[in-house]
Amino acid sequence: MDASHFKQTWSAISEVRGSLVNRRTELETELVEVRNKIKHLNEVLNHLAPLAEFPYYSDEEISTLGITDAVRLVFKFSDEKFSPQDVRQQLVDKGYDLSSLTAPMASIYKILSRLEEAGEIERKKEEGRVYYKWKSSPITDEDIPF
Repeated sequence: MDASHFKQTWSAISEVRGSLVNRRTELETELVEVRNKIKHLNEVLNHLAPLAEFPYYSDEEISTLGITDAVRLVFKFSDEKFSPQDVRQQLVDKGYDLSSLTAPMASIYKILSRLEEAGEIERKKEEGRVYYKWKSSPITDEDIPF
């Protein structure tokens, strides 16, 4: 093989790389546009919520939270029980970006373990599956300021 063969191969690979870089740029631009539309729709929903007699809840702020606070938020506004996979799906559904984490499920498992140790959530095992639920603390006389 001579140098011209390698130059030809290099050119072909370089062309494919260039088209992939362009495609990535298009996708990133589209993602920004989708995020902006979601943010706008969240604002509209939150303005309509009182009129429709729904409680105010904005999940747009979840993207600005750290992952522990985002997981906490998933539980705080729900009476449901969640498996670790459900927690991940809730985060994604609420717009939390997990792409920066190398092992999102490992992080979620560790956070659930810490929240359970802190007494914020409780762990339940049903039909061989593990679920977590927000642990609502009973109101005591000390909680009432008057």
